[in-house]
Amino acid sequence: MAHDDKQNMLDNIENTSEEQKNALQQLVDAKNEIADLKMQIAWLECSYE
Repeated sequence: MAHDDKQNMLDNIENTSEEQKNALQQLVDAKNEIADLKMQIAWLECSYE
């Protein structure tokens, strides 16, 4: 029984870690996308001046 509880805790930690990695990757991707969109906006603003 104690072994099962310990294994469940380890599985939860691994899942959380994987979820955190996925969330961090999504944040990095979003940040890159935002930077790209800002450059596109800046380029459009320059073309109107």
